[in-house]
Amino acid sequence: MSPSLSVIALISGGKDSLFSILHCKANGHSVVALANLHPAPSANDDEDINSYMYQTVGHSVIPLYEEALGIPLYRQEILGTAVDSNRDYATPLQKQEQDETEDLVPLLRRVMEAHPEANAVSTGAILSTYQRTRVENVALRLGLTPLSYLWQYPLLPPYTQSSLLHDMTTVGQKAIIIKTASGGLDEDFLGLDVANHKTIARLAKAMGRYGDAGDGAILGEGGEFETLALDGPRSIWKKKIVIEEGPPGKLEGGQAVLKIEQSTLEEKVDDNEDAGTLRIPELFDDEFKRVLEVTNASNQNELSASTKKEGTVQSFGSPSRVHLPSIVDRLPRNTFSNTSTVFTYSNLSSDTSPSSSPDSPSRQLSKIFLRLDHILKQCHVSRSSVNHCTLLLRDMADFTVLNPIYAQYFSGVNPPARATIAVGDTMPKDRHVMLSVTADKDQNDQNGKLLHPVNRQGLHVQGRSYWAPANIGPYSQAISARLPPSKQHPENDTQPTGEVVYVAGQIPLIPASMAVYTEQGFRGQALLSLQHLWRIGRTKRVTWWTAAVCFIPASETPEGDVRTAQEVWRKLHTPPFSSSDDDDDDNDDEDEDIDPWDRLNQHDASAFKDSTFRAPIPDRSAISTAQNQGSTRAKAEIVVPPCFVAQVSSLPRGVDIEWSATGLTSRSIAYERDATAPQCTTTTPAHSRSRFFTLEIRDERDVEVLGKLGAQGWTSATLYVGRGFAWYGNGGEGVKMEGVQWIPCQRVWGEEGREVCAVLVGRLDA
Repeated sequence: MSPSLSVIALISGGKDSLFSILHCKANGHSVVALANLHPAPSANDDEDINSYMYQTVGHSVIPLYEEALGIPLYRQEILGTAVDSNRDYATPLQKQEQDETEDLVPLLRRVMEAHPEANAVSTGAILSTYQRTRVENVALRLGLTPLSYLWQYPLLPPYTQSSLLHDMTTVGQKAIIIKTASGGLDEDFLGLDVANHKTIARLAKAMGRYGDAGDGAILGEGGEFETLALDGPRSIWKKKIVIEEGPPGKLEGGQAVLKIEQSTLEEKVDDNEDAGTLRIPELFDDEFKRVLEVTNASNQNELSASTKKEGTVQSFGSPSRVHLPSIVDRLPRNTFSNTSTVFTYSNLSSDTSPSSSPDSPSRQLSKIFLRLDHILKQCHVSRSSVNHCTLLLRDMADFTVLNPIYAQYFSGVNPPARATIAVGDTMPKDRHVMLSVTADKDQNDQNGKLLHPVNRQGLHVQGRSYWAPANIGPYSQAISARLPPSKQHPENDTQPTGEVVYVAGQIPLIPASMAVYTEQGFRGQALLSLQHLWRIGRTKRVTWWTAAVCFIPASETPEGDVRTAQEVWRKLHTPPFSSSDDDDDDNDDEDEDIDPWDRLNQHDASAFKDSTFRAPIPDRSAISTAQNQGSTRAKAEIVVPPCFVAQVSSLPRGVDIEWSATGLTSRSIAYERDATAPQCTTTTPAHSRSRFFTLEIRDERDVEVLGKLGAQGWTSATLYVGRGFAWYGNGGEGVKMEGVQWIPCQRVWGEEGREVCAVLVGRLDA
C-alpha cells in the first residue's frame, strides 16, 4: 500500500465525481475538501451553461454536499470559456484569453491554503481525454497527485459498460438523471436513478436504438445524459439529499432538464441501509490471469532443451568473456541519421577532456541536450517531433537528479515515450549518461509538396487509476506516427499504411498505488508489466508487435528468468491464452476506440452491446506469412513476434523486469522468417515502404547478414550488445551504423533462450 494521500475531491454533483470519493477511501486516502466550479449568478439558479469541461446543471444543490458528506466545500465562479478545444491540454500563455480550465487554479490554491496537508486531487473522468488531461495539467502544476480511479473502467474486468452503474447499485449510491441530450432519451428519463437495475435496463434498450455501441453511451460519456447524486453509503454520506421536482424544461436540440423547485437534507435511516462492499477491479485481465495460473502450475525448475544447449558463447576470435567496456568504447557515439522519413541521433554523450575529471551526471546531460538542440535545428527537425528516447545511466541512483533536467527539455504536451535502464560499468569510460532519440518526419515528394503529415498522436495518462501506471513525468505511455506510404502509390489515401507505435518501457507497478508488485515472484512481475504493454497497445489500436526486448537486472543465475519471460510472451500469443480467442470474428467491424468527446454530435444507429470490445493482441486476422499469403484474410498460422532478453545493471524502482516493444496498427501485415537465416525475421505493414527486422548475431556470418540488410544505412535500429561481441577488425568494418543506437548489456539471449553475442531490432524504409 502506498502512503495515504490527502485528497481534494472535484465534484460536479454527478454520479462519477461522487463515486470516485469511495475509491479514494478504498485505496487508503482521506478526502479533506470538496471543490466545485459553478456558473455566474443569474435569474435562473439552475441555468446550464453547456461547459465542455464542467457539469453545471443542478448546481444549486451543490452547497448541500458539505453537510451531506461532512467535508468542507469550496466553490468558485466559472469565468473562462472553452478557448483550447484540443483533446490534449497545454498550459496557456499569459497573454491568451483565459480558458475555463484555468478557473481550477485559483480554486485549488484557495483549498490548499486552507488545507496545507492536501497533496492530491480526484476526478470522475471515465473515457474523456478532454477532461482528464485538463485536470492533470492543473493538478501537476500545483504539485497535486491526480487520481482518476474510474479511468477506462468499462475496459477493466468484467469488461461491460454497465459495470460502473451496477457497482454504484451495490454500494447504495443514488444518482438521478437531471438532463437528457440524446435522441434515445426524453423527459420520461428525468428523475430516474441510474444506479437502479430497472433504469440500467431501460437505458440499455434506449442506447440500442439510438446510441453508439461500445462508446460509454450508457454511462452518459458522450453527453447523452447528466446526473445528480443524492445519496450513498454511510461510509461517506452522513445525510441524504431530497429534491422537489418541478415540470421538466425543454431546451434546444431536443434536450430536457429536470427543474429543481427545492432541495433539502434528511437524516439517513439505518434499516434502509443494505449496501454491499465496494468492488475493486481485479488487477489482472482474464488472459493474463490464465497464463499466470498455468505457468505457476508448471515445473519452474525444469531446464528447457535450449538452455541445456546454451553452453559458452563464441566471440569472433576472442575469449568467451570479452571485457565489454573495451568493445563499447569503440562503438560510434554522437551519430545522427536524417532520412526522408526518420531522424535519429544515437548514443549522445558529452565531451570529456582527457586532462580533466569527468563532468557530473547532471552536467553531462545538460551538454547532451545542447548538442541535440543544435543538430535538431541544423536538420530542421522540431523538438516536438521526437517520439522515442532511450536514456542510459551508469547508476540508477542518478535518475532522481537527471529526471528534472530531462523534464525541462521535453516539456511539451505529449513528451516522447522513453525507456530508462542503468548499464553500470558497461557504459563507456567516464560517461554517466547517454541518450538516443527517434523522430518521425513529414514526408515530401521531390517537388517539396507535402504528401502525408505524420499525424503524431500521444497517450499521456498522468493520473492514478486501475488501468495502467500513471506517467507523472516527462514521458508518454505511447506515441504513434503514420508510416510512410509505398513509393508505388504514394498518393493513394484509400489504402492506409497504419502507424508505428512507440511504447514507453513498462515495469510492474500496481496502477492504483504506483507501488511495485511483489506477489507471484518474477512471473507475476513479468505478466503485470506485459499487461501494461497490452492495455496501452489496445488504446493505441496495436495489432502486432514488431519485437519485444525484456530487460532484467544483474544476477548470478538469470537463466530461469529468461525462460519465464519468453514463456509468458509465447503463451500470450498462442491459443488458448491469447486475447484473440476471446473475441468473435464479428469484431472486425467494430468502431475504432474514439474518444466520446469526438463523437458528441455524431451518433449513428447501432445495436447496444453491454460487453466492452477489447481489440485482440495479437490480431491474427491481420497477419499473413509466406505459407498463406495467397489467401484473402485467411487465418494466419500461429506465429509469435520475436522476444529477446537483455541483462543490464539495474532497472527503475529496483524492479526485476522491464519490457520494451514497438507496435503496428496496420490491418494487413506480412511476417516472414528467413529460410536461410532463421535468426532473421521481417515484418512488413501493407501499403508502406517500412520494413521491420530482427537479427540474432551469433557469429561473423550474422554480421555479414547485418551488413547486407543495412547496406544503405538503417532508418532506425537498436543493437543490444552482449558478451562475446566483437565488431571492428572482425568482419564489422563495412557495416553501416547510421541510424543505429546501441545498448551495452551484460548478456543477451535470443528467441529460443540461447545466449547470443548481440541482437538488432531495426527498421528500413525502402
